[in-house]
Amino acid sequence: MDGDPGPDSHDGPDRIVWDDVPEASQATRTGHAARQHGHRRRRSRRRTRSRLIVGLLAAASAVGGALAGCHPTGTAGVDAVYSALVAIAVTLAASRASRATLLVLTAVAVVMSRGWLLAPSGAALVLAFGGVFPRRARRRLNALIGAVAIQVVLRWPPVGFHGSTALVAIGVLFPLLYSAWRRQSPARRRTTAVVAGTLLGLAALFTGLVALGGLLARPQVARGLTAARASLHQLDSASTSTQSTVAQLRAASVAFGAAHSRAGAWWTLGGRLVPAVAQQRQAMAAATDAGYDLAAVASRETGQLDLAGLRYQAGQINLAAIRAAGPPLADLDEQLAEAQGRLAGIRSAWLVAPVGVRLDHLATELAQAHNSADLAVAAVKAGPDILGGDGVRHYFVAFMTPAETRGLGGFIGVYAELTVGQGRISLSRAGQIRQLNTALSTVNPQLTGVPQYLARYGSFDPATHFQDVTYSPDLPTVAKVITELYAQAGGGPIDGVLVLDPQALAALLTITGPVTIAGLPEPLTATNAADVLLRQQYADLPALGGNVVRHDLLQDALQQAFAKLSTGSLPGPARLADLLSPEVRQGRLLFWSNHPSEQPFLLRLGLAGAFPQPGPGSDVLAVTIANAANNKIDAYLHEQISDAVRYDPTTGQVDATVTIALDNTAPGGGLPDEIIGSYPGSGLPLGTNFLWLSVYSPLGLTGAAAAGQVVGFSPGTPELGVRAYSTFVRVPAQSTKTLVITLAGTVAPGRRYQMTLRLQPLAYTPSMSVSVQPPAGGTPISWTAGNEMVQEHIWKNVKD
Repeated sequence: MDGDPGPDSHDGPDRIVWDDVPEASQATRTGHAARQHGHRRRRSRRRTRSRLIVGLLAAASAVGGALAGCHPTGTAGVDAVYSALVAIAVTLAASRASRATLLVLTAVAVVMSRGWLLAPSGAALVLAFGGVFPRRARRRLNALIGAVAIQVVLRWPPVGFHGSTALVAIGVLFPLLYSAWRRQSPARRRTTAVVAGTLLGLAALFTGLVALGGLLARPQVARGLTAARASLHQLDSASTSTQSTVAQLRAASVAFGAAHSRAGAWWTLGGRLVPAVAQQRQAMAAATDAGYDLAAVASRETGQLDLAGLRYQAGQINLAAIRAAGPPLADLDEQLAEAQGRLAGIRSAWLVAPVGVRLDHLATELAQAHNSADLAVAAVKAGPDILGGDGVRHYFVAFMTPAETRGLGGFIGVYAELTVGQGRISLSRAGQIRQLNTALSTVNPQLTGVPQYLARYGSFDPATHFQDVTYSPDLPTVAKVITELYAQAGGGPIDGVLVLDPQALAALLTITGPVTIAGLPEPLTATNAADVLLRQQYADLPALGGNVVRHDLLQDALQQAFAKLSTGSLPGPARLADLLSPEVRQGRLLFWSNHPSEQPFLLRLGLAGAFPQPGPGSDVLAVTIANAANNKIDAYLHEQISDAVRYDPTTGQVDATVTIALDNTAPGGGLPDEIIGSYPGSGLPLGTNFLWLSVYSPLGLTGAAAAGQVVGFSPGTPELGVRAYSTFVRVPAQSTKTLVITLAGTVAPGRRYQMTLRLQPLAYTPSMSVSVQPPAGGTPISWTAGNEMVQEHIWKNVKD
């Protein structure tokens, strides 16, 4: 029996020899093994089912993440993939992460949520809180919590500064991801670390390449901008040839092209995959590409322009050259609009300061260029007709003097008629306004088509007092009245009205040079014209024949200035705008055409002098004065206006307190009666400023007082889309009278309150300040108006 094991033998301490086990025990062991095998199979099935559910949750989370609308790189496809990957990662990590990190994630998700997001974030918090109590965490439940929470996180609304939500998201997601990483096997942790390190290294490399491309492009961008600005300057120079301007634009195109080849080089493409860096790369590449395209188009189109022919020289402008400029300017305007759209499309809050600031500067210059080009296109369309291209035009010139105020500015002392044909301007007639009054007195003149004008000013008999037609503050209305009366006075039909005052004439003298006027001790210049024509001619020349001589001075000044214009040349558009736009903005130099097709162009230029119209959600305020004593004392008047507004954005209720301070600096003696006297029989002391004050507003007048005494105003008369409230005011010599007027009414409610101001062009520009006080919770604002005739301000009710 040497080879057989004995009954007590065994192969080792842990080995059982089943041959020696009784038959019943053998059956028990077999059943136990079968049960263990069944348990393993069931656990395997549960694990498989759990993995399947977690996978399905991750897939659903990926779809939701892709639709979240996040913009980490600014590229739609890449952003959708990134959002989907983040959603998958968080869902899978949540299935393994600690329950504490899930609680933190869902709690912060609730705090950061607004509106409908509170529902899913609250549900995720409840699930996370309930998952704390079981002895063992369930991967499927945790994955569900993570999937819901990440959908909320990806849709968080902006809170605080830009990027704050991203920082909070990183702060709550990192512990969850780290917890899941720690619970992996060592091999998987190593693999995950290698993948993460590789991705971070690639991101750093791509970022460095984008930064290098930007640094290399920067000098070329500077050269391109310098050349482009030089070309714009040359366009306004009368001595610059078209070839020189085109050369500058081509240089700009070459420089921008070189910049684009660096900022948008192939080796920077990887930067499009790096969040926040991608926006920098795209902005630099798109901006330089837009600059290249724009400069190339500008050089091509400018080469087709006859710049010399577009200038007013020797009393004429070439209308054929203007018409020929239409197509090139239209193409350039279209390219500018396209470039603006491209820049607007790449603007991102993720741009770093060096890129964002330069992009903003470029966008500003581009907007200005587009506005100029768009205006040039409109000028090419309307200009030839205004300049007599379709037949001779006749324009009435009204010289107003605010030494004796009227609503539009001042009364008309002298007039002229301009004749324009085929781009050549000539002064065909000039005279004193009393000549027209004499002519009107013989024909029983009639005014039609201006019912509101007659309702307000008919008692002043403007039909026989041509100098008073400017009572209305609206030039289109005044132009209609002038057109009717001038024809009845024998002047013939006119095509429009040009109005100017002494300060506007002074601006014209900067172009024409001084003029010598008989009776004046020194030439009339841009420096002294306003003071001579407003004050000195009335105070220092009483012995020269009174009004007739003074009107002759005005007439001579107009005739000589326009005679020089009719034979001289004008500077380029930019220089001309610098010289004349201040007077245009103040309402001292205005022009209105009787041809409807040309009126939008004049409105856009700001020349139209049209009274502002209130919109449904806007307020309008205008204060005008009109001399009621037939003297020239308004040359010594200073006006200050303040408007304190309370606005309720929920109801649109507006309550305004308008304070008007009229400071009369005229003395009570020592000046001619024509200045400080009044009409015969008035009984007013010398130096008294007696005026007709009007307040224009869509609101209702609820009260008015001066020095604590009630002031009576006329009922609001409808005019120009608002209501006009008027009263007569006396301001003694060297004193100030202050009126406090309260207005109330409603505008369309909303978080925007728009105020439009209309300032009257007085001898001394009036000052105006506005303060808007919202209800509790809003931010008050205050605003001081500049010296522009019409100004708009939009206030937004800001609430935390």
